Amino acid sequence: MKNIKYLLILISFGMLNQSFSQDTIGKLTFETRYQLRHDSTYLPNLNVRYFFKENSALRIGLAYQFTSVLREINEVDGDGAGTVEKLNDMFTFNIGYEKHFRINKVSPYLGGEFQFGIGKNEEYGSRTDSVIFIADYNYSVKKPISRFGVHVFSGVDFYVFDNLYLGTELGILFSSIHAKTGEFKITDESSLTDPEIITSIPSVKTKTFGIANVGMIKVGWRF
Repeated sequence: MKNIKYLLILISFGMLNQSFSQDTIGKLTFETRYQLRHDSTYLPNLNVRYFFKENSALRIGLAYQFTSVLREINEVDGDGAGTVEKLNDMFTFNIGYEKHFRINKVSPYLGGEFQFGIGKNEEYGSRTDSVIFIADYNYSVKKPISRFGVHVFSGVDFYVFDNLYLGTELGILFSSIHAKTGEFKITDESSLTDPEIITSIPSVKTKTFGIANVGMIKVGWRF
């Protein structure tokens, strides 16, 4: 009797495990994308799909872009040196839908998504006004940035193995970038009246419309 009880437990567990596998396998993909750029820069990114139907997927993406450029400004006829550093970063989140038309190992798809971004543009000058060396002069520029985009795209995945795929994607993107009101700060230690001056930088909105993801290659894994 005890052996039969154990056998029934094993059979029940096997049936449950089989049912779970059938319901979940192949529903998730994780992928990263590589943009073929002239400077060979790789931007950290992660894109996740959830196939709630066989050929219909919800997709979510995260990406982060950061650049820093440091330039030195030397004193004329002297040993002094100043620096200008420009910092830019942007965190982007996107959510959208894909319709797939998979035939064997090839899966073309169409879709659309909304994109949201937040970041900043900053510049710091030490012992310079950004043009010439000034021993007691420092400045900073700070501008918060927000971004919104609508992306309509088509792409294709080629399954090298059952779970591993390579692909590419091309789309049309409408993007609106808002450089919000910023701050320009000057610190002049040699000034006898006002050593620190802060002025406001007006906001600027830029809208673009064009082709997106030219030369993009992606590598993904399906679970």
